[in-house]
Amino acid sequence: MNILVDSCSYNCQNVGDLAMLAVAVSRLRELWPSASVEVITNAPDRVARLCGQVGTVPVRGRRLLLQNRVIGPARRWLPAGMAESWDRFEERLVLRRPRLSGASLAIKSAIGGRQVSDAATFLDAIDRADLLVVNGAGIMTDAFRESALGILATLELAARRGVPTAVVGQGIGPMADPVLFERAAQVLPRVTLIGVRESLASVPLLRSLGVPSGNICVTGDDAVELAFSAHRARTASARDGAAKIGVNVRVASYADVEPEILSSLRVAVSAASRALHADLVPIPIAHHGGRMDVDTLRSLLAGLGDADGGASLDSPQRVIDRVGECRVVVAGSYHAAVFALSQGIPVVALVKSPYYVNKMAGLAHQFGGGCEMVRLDETDVAGRVFGAIERAWAADGVRASLLQAAADQVERGRSAYARLRDVVGRRAIA
Repeated sequence: MNILVDSCSYNCQNVGDLAMLAVAVSRLRELWPSASVEVITNAPDRVARLCGQVGTVPVRGRRLLLQNRVIGPARRWLPAGMAESWDRFEERLVLRRPRLSGASLAIKSAIGGRQVSDAATFLDAIDRADLLVVNGAGIMTDAFRESALGILATLELAARRGVPTAVVGQGIGPMADPVLFERAAQVLPRVTLIGVRESLASVPLLRSLGVPSGNICVTGDDAVELAFSAHRARTASARDGAAKIGVNVRVASYADVEPEILSSLRVAVSAASRALHADLVPIPIAHHGGRMDVDTLRSLLAGLGDADGGASLDSPQRVIDRVGECRVVVAGSYHAAVFALSQGIPVVALVKSPYYVNKMAGLAHQFGGGCEMVRLDETDVAGRVFGAIERAWAADGVRASLLQAAADQVERGRSAYARLRDVVGRRAIA
């Protein structure tokens, strides 16, 4: 049994995505203890530290294939309209005849001296796979168009070879880009099982793409299991003694949050810290470029909390444990909220872009409460964030319902993975 996992987050610098990958590999190993597992990634060492004995497949191989044009230079002499048609023809050719593209790359390598063996490695991994699993992430959306198109290409390559495919733990949409929407409508209806994090946005979008309802299941995020398990392992005294406010803010184009908003957020969390006699602790999720959330939190909490912005919190377990010390978490990124709610900790969710509105609203719906959204594009951000923190701090009664919701999502997630046995079994019979 050979299982190929598309990790979606290829540089392994987002601890939320890493948590999902760890849970996915663990669940697959429970189903097939003797299976060979390979992960498509840019960071083989990080994957090995997280998942143990797995093979790795360079994502560069897929990029080489998709970017290669067998006879592409001819387009330079074509009118614009014909050139676009030619591009689409070449793209279809790569997906339908990938070995031809691989041969073309080999010839170009021999002539130009380029290293293209990763393309053959990628194709070989698909050819020997008995199951392709696209691991959870919020990638199939306009904000990450190129990555989403690459994942869809992997699914199509596998499907054309009769390899069963599954997409698990996904946040899907918003998806208004016409090229991405068209490709998703071509590929996703052929996927055997699509497990999504939430039902508010992802399910209607999948139905509009033509995905059969029987292929869709709502499981919650795979990373819920890792955080929920950490809560269960923690002593009651450690849980009850929490007097901290966890803080996470995502400054990025897809969040539509600019650095200027930090001054208002600083006023809010500083006032809450004084009023509630609570320490402020950073909760970094994305470490892209080595920093990202860390730099933002270092600036936001300068003189108020942890001076290093949480730089040492570079693994899922370390971040989950730090979240577990908190009574409230202010979350500007999705997995900061997941790690908190899954441990029974209420969340103040900071949102602005449609991407994050979708993600946080769906997450709040999954947990049935305990997650108050505060829009950052409205007036009096500091006052509204402060008020939401106070309400979350006083919401002692919500812990039990959050934990029950987490337990339910873990069970639904495991049930969805168990369906993969039938998927693979049907292929073996055929």
